[in-house]
Amino acid sequence: MRKKVLFTDIDGTLTNIVTGEYSCSKDTIETLKQLDVPIILCSAKTMAEQELIRQELEIIEPFVVENGGAIVLPEEYFDQSVIPEENCERVGNYLVVQLGQPISVIREKLKALRKDSNLKFLTVGDLSVEKLSKVAHLTQSKAMLMANRMFAETILSINKGDLPDFSRRACSLGLRVIYGGQFVDVTGGNDKGNAVRFLIDCFRKKYGDYITFFGIGDSPNDAPMLKEVDVPMLVQRPDKTWSSLDTKNIINLPGVGPDGLKHVLEVILE
Repeated sequence: MRKKVLFTDIDGTLTNIVTGEYSCSKDTIETLKQLDVPIILCSAKTMAEQELIRQELEIIEPFVVENGGAIVLPEEYFDQSVIPEENCERVGNYLVVQLGQPISVIREKLKALRKDSNLKFLTVGDLSVEKLSKVAHLTQSKAMLMANRMFAETILSINKGDLPDFSRRACSLGLRVIYGGQFVDVTGGNDKGNAVRFLIDCFRKKYGDYITFFGIGDSPNDAPMLKEVDVPMLVQRPDKTWSSLDTKNIINLPGVGPDGLKHVLEVILE
């Protein structure tokens, strides 16, 4: 039987984009595990945020953090020969493959951008955990996980009219601006696509070429991920529409967020 692997976004796909709840996705995740489908979380969320979700949903596979800033591999999940020695660091029981620039470099560049322009924007790094919890509507414990950034910065607020100029200036500094479901993220040039390509190569070395890769998301920052998989899918946004992405053969699933995620089972079984 052909092996199947699923890459999934978190916010607005696995979780309710407003409440952040993912309890309604548990049945879908359990069925995928029973079907022996590896579930790869691929999100703008930090390693700390995703670890909490993985523990509660009992997901054991590798995961992609901070819009492809790094890939986190559980120890011995893949044969050591497929993991590059460069840019790879052991953190606890994980191997972390760094694809992006460190957060310190990104923040220095954003500091220079702010100084050289009249643009006003608010980042995670600008706030204390207490203030971040209020701005992002999170508990302080979850705000602390969000603040534990290593490879990308999140822009919490910026005038929409300033975004084109902000993006242009950021690009000139070697940064990449990625539009997510709630916030704007800034990386050191990487995106989800880089990480997905890396993991697809690892899975092919593990299982051979008789394998199908599925991907599911909800917003523009998922486009790089969806372009790399064999079967790209979108769930509906809260307004019951689908994001318009330049991705071939995309399947628009009915249902907002987790309600749309349920339909991934039908596609995979097909």
